[in-house]
Amino acid sequence: MKLLILPDIHGRKFWCEPCTNIDQYDKVIFLGDYLDPYEFEDITVEQSIDNFRDIVKFAKDNPKVVLILANHDMPYFSHTYYNFDRRNHCRHSTLFHEIISEIFEEYKDLFKIAHIEDNVLFTHAGCVSAWIDYVFEEKYVKELDLNELCTDLNSLLNSKEGLLNLFMISSTRGGWDPFGSCIWANITETYWDSANMLNEDAPQHPIYKVRQVFGHTLQAFKDKDEKIIYGKPIEFRNCKMLDNACAYELDTETFTINNLTKQ
Repeated sequence: MKLLILPDIHGRKFWCEPCTNIDQYDKVIFLGDYLDPYEFEDITVEQSIDNFRDIVKFAKDNPKVVLILANHDMPYFSHTYYNFDRRNHCRHSTLFHEIISEIFEEYKDLFKIAHIEDNVLFTHAGCVSAWIDYVFEEKYVKELDLNELCTDLNSLLNSKEGLLNLFMISSTRGGWDPFGSCIWANITETYWDSANMLNEDAPQHPIYKVRQVFGHTLQAFKDKDEKIIYGKPIEFRNCKMLDNACAYELDTETFTINNLTKQ
């Protein structure tokens, strides 16, 4: 399969041009974080809302489009999640909260936490084995049905307990939990978790062998001339972390990516 992957948006428009070629792809998958723009990119909240409306309309008009929810989306998407601890809602727009929440509410059926295509798991931040075992009570320790896991991940949206599990944030992201959820896990968590594949003495969790694609960990900085530089995606073993304002074409058969965005 040939997929178009669009990582963290944050008000950016890099998704627009590649989506004009939607007929070339089996699926188009957005990895979330549609709002809360970065200050260094000079995108206003109002511009990010207009961009979000365009994305929602695009998804509504095209059934092959998948919209993943992320940590920046959840406070707008769920009132219950929003009230857990507002200190952890980075760059959240209190001023435009109601307007954004109304958009999510109107089109809530378009959004999901996880998606599978051709045995590739798509989430915003990646699934760490310890978090999966904690949330699903070691249901997947010995054997993992990927479709069932995806269903279980999406069902977390349906209860307060599930939302609390999504709210789990490790110290690598300023939280207090021992590990991050699939919308909060840092690249260091997924990297070292996957590295256990090389340790013959470590228990081999089934998630290590699952091909995962996610975003969440920003690869950007300003050089000495104040020019914004976006780093390359991070690829390791069965994982691809894409968060650098670029659109990607993914070949699921070879599990290879091609950058479609000129910077």
